[in-house]
Amino acid sequence: MADKTEAPTSQRLSDARTEGQVVNSHEINSAIVLLIGASLLGGPGRELAGAIGNLFAQAFYDLPRVDLSAAWLQGKLISLVITILPPLGMIVIGVLVVSALATMIQTQFLWSSKRIGFDFKRIDPINGFKRMFSIRGLVELLKALLKLVIVGWVVYNFLRGNYQRIVEMERMGLTGAIELAFKLGMDLAMNVGGTYLVIAAADYAYQRWDLMRSLKMTKEEIKEEYKRSEGDPLLKSRIRAQMRRMARGRMMANVPKATVIVTNPTHLAIAIEYQEGMQAPKVLAKGAHKTAERIIELARQHSIPVVQNIPLARAMFKRIEIDQEITADLYLAMAEVLAYVYRLRGRVPAPAHQY
Repeated sequence: MADKTEAPTSQRLSDARTEGQVVNSHEINSAIVLLIGASLLGGPGRELAGAIGNLFAQAFYDLPRVDLSAAWLQGKLISLVITILPPLGMIVIGVLVVSALATMIQTQFLWSSKRIGFDFKRIDPINGFKRMFSIRGLVELLKALLKLVIVGWVVYNFLRGNYQRIVEMERMGLTGAIELAFKLGMDLAMNVGGTYLVIAAADYAYQRWDLMRSLKMTKEEIKEEYKRSEGDPLLKSRIRAQMRRMARGRMMANVPKATVIVTNPTHLAIAIEYQEGMQAPKVLAKGAHKTAERIIELARQHSIPVVQNIPLARAMFKRIEIDQEITADLYLAMAEVLAYVYRLRGRVPAPAHQY
């Protein structure tokens, strides 16, 4: 089996994207959710903590003085829901929106229906065991253990550094304890989120490397893809050759209409047409070597004068395309050639300034 040593082509990358194969690190989503969640705890979260603290303090204050009935419990429950629902809803919605945006930005707003469809292979236990004990499965296991160690170390250091504050919570009032718990939770989430962001950057780089590695191609695959996208080079070469033959055939068909053939003397041949009313002489056909010989041969068959003028032939061959008029700097030299042709035919030459 040929080694896949070549970087994936743009077409291969496009096909992979269509199949839903894009870089998408779940660690980035987790890190962003943690950081945004912690930030929201500093806003709506404070309102939520204060509301919950006040509600529980009021409930404990009223507890000895009220009759514990279903109606009282129902009322407190309704008050709890009404109190916590707005700030809690803001936190949940904010986290969901940010998580969705993080995924869409990573995948560049990719929507692949092929990834949504149900696939029995995903629930096949045999394939599941193969994935678990594959190289990829071992890598994922090592990544999970590494994340557990790093995050656990961050959490341990945070709790050790705030141990005294945590102990003091038992001597605080309920509202103050809840607010401090929210504050510590927000700080812990920020620390863990920042650490996770570093892990996520490394994971994204690994995911990209792994994807590019899996999409590598063999030299033969690149050749086959080029044939599919650009066409078979041999076939294209034959088509171009056929088109050149057809163009040459159309060019040769114009040679009998020429007024004169200017040569160099056998290497180049340019068929020139000039009739009264034309602004300037026009190149009908041109060629080198075998094509030049064929133009000269056709000219002699149709009694068209063949005039040797090396500088003029070279200039027109290089600069003037077929069906184009000659440029002004060649008028004088061409006028001399045409004057010679007209003398051969017993005609009066047209003045040079007419073209």
